[in-house]
Amino acid sequence: MKDIILIGGFFETVELCEICGFNIIGIIDSAYKNTFAGYKVIGDDSDAPDIYRKHPYIPLIIAPDQPLARKRIVKMYREIGFHFETLISPKAFISPSAKIGEGVLVQSFCNISSNVILGDFVKLNTYANVMHDCIIGDYTTIAPNAVLLGTVKTGERAYIGAGSTLIQNNTIGSGSIVGAGAVVTKDVEDNVTVIGVPAKKYEGNK
Repeated sequence: MKDIILIGGFFETVELCEICGFNIIGIIDSAYKNTFAGYKVIGDDSDAPDIYRKHPYIPLIIAPDQPLARKRIVKMYREIGFHFETLISPKAFISPSAKIGEGVLVQSFCNISSNVILGDFVKLNTYANVMHDCIIGDYTTIAPNAVLLGTVKTGERAYIGAGSTLIQNNTIGSGSIVGAGAVVTKDVEDNVTVIGVPAKKYEGNK
């Protein structure tokens, strides 16, 4: 079994590590003391330099869903010297022609179709369906049951909500959020939230 360190106490990520055959030697998380899900909590972000000195060759798994949080964590821990592991469920389907970046997490029952490119630190949750020739930007999260039809592109740090559908040939801008259940029929600009069927820009409570 390959040793890893998990950043973030998330049960679903712990279970993914287990079914992938990884040995969690510790979890880094300020919200828990002593143990989480039966594994030792070895500190928080402030302890990272000491943890690296003790375990310089053990890779990290980055668990949080929020793209900005993952980006911050990666920057901090990479500067310390850590490297990162990609984690793909044996129950996911990955096309042989797909390209998978560093630090990617793919949960069970996801589908990654032909010629898909997943950037670094992308996270796909259960039953996410990414069809042919999609390009997914770094740090993007794709929530459960989201469907991305052919040749969809996302910028980095996008969040694709649960049960949403992205119609083919559309682009989701960097930092943008697609709400749960939305149907995206046209391009989405950077740093906006879209909701509804068809998806429209959310303007807040005006």
